[in-house]
Amino acid sequence: MLEGGKISGRQAVYLLVATILPSSILFLPHLMYIEARQDAWLSVMLVTLFGLAAGDIIARLGRRFPGQTVIEYSQVLLGRIPGRLVGLTLVGLFICLNAFIIREFGELLVIHFMPETPLVVFVASTILVAVYVVRHGLEVLARVNDIFLPVVIIMLLFLVLLVIPELHPAANLLPVLENGFNPVARGAVPAGVFFAATFVMLMLIPYMSQPRQARRVIARAVLTVGAFQLLIVLVVISTLGPLTANKLFPALILAREIDIAAFITNLDPLILLSWIAGGLIKVAVFHYCATLATAQVFGVRNYGPVTVVNGAVLGLLTVILWEDAVELTYQAVAVLPYFLTLIVGIPAGLLLVAVIRKKGVLPRARR
Repeated sequence: MLEGGKISGRQAVYLLVATILPSSILFLPHLMYIEARQDAWLSVMLVTLFGLAAGDIIARLGRRFPGQTVIEYSQVLLGRIPGRLVGLTLVGLFICLNAFIIREFGELLVIHFMPETPLVVFVASTILVAVYVVRHGLEVLARVNDIFLPVVIIMLLFLVLLVIPELHPAANLLPVLENGFNPVARGAVPAGVFFAATFVMLMLIPYMSQPRQARRVIARAVLTVGAFQLLIVLVVISTLGPLTANKLFPALILAREIDIAAFITNLDPLILLSWIAGGLIKVAVFHYCATLATAQVFGVRNYGPVTVVNGAVLGLLTVILWEDAVELTYQAVAVLPYFLTLIVGIPAGLLLVAVIRKKGVLPRARR
């Protein structure tokens, strides 16, 4: 294998939480409220179940093909050329989703904090950090995340505690299911892409010290993110109400409105620090997966140079794909569901082929 490092089950949980959580706390309350309104919290519960189901498919593939990434066993299942085409599709998904993440990060900084700074500065600096971390391997990435993720979670919980006096749940969360279940289902679609980020485990399971724990790791990560996302959505909607639909980053607006005795105010830097810490890890994880997948598709023995080339492609796409934050939001609603189909469809299709052709380590053989 190209990667010689190993990560523990706990580190895998932390990496997966860091991969899903940062974007969801900023972006999803707005996207989900547009469709589900005050029932957006129900959409979170629905999409958490979806995340568990998608994760189970990925874990089953990992158990059938121990020591192999999806790039390797797709060629076993489909043949060399079709398998490589699947691999290239996954590389494109990793890069495009990462471009969306980085652009979201850049727009947040430009719009709310440093409007005079060119967007390309934030894009370039983020990618350079990701390239540097990825070149040092998965173990280094996991250890950095061991430091960053607890800080992110502590800051989020601190923010929630401070905003409790501003909550108005009776006014902003009722009535429940006023327009039926369909809006709840539609509200879950944008979140599905974020929760389907469990598909990074297609590349990470072989490098776990105990790959058989993959199902437990994914389930723990999805339930943790689901709990935090439910908490954030409830707090945001209970505080902002219908204004949630008009604010691109409602959690940031929420932090700015905290005012306790004119002493604790303007806590939006907490959200910024949370996003910088968690966002950098998320970008690095996606960049690692894209780099490792690219190296395996093309048979490159050292993925160091590949991470630089992929970083350049990533930076170019991040800058040219969207004009501004409005177009970014529009495409998030319009395009990401198609990504969701691929993210879930590819692993599900590979598992179906593996079962039909009886490929991989079969359940009875494991016993």
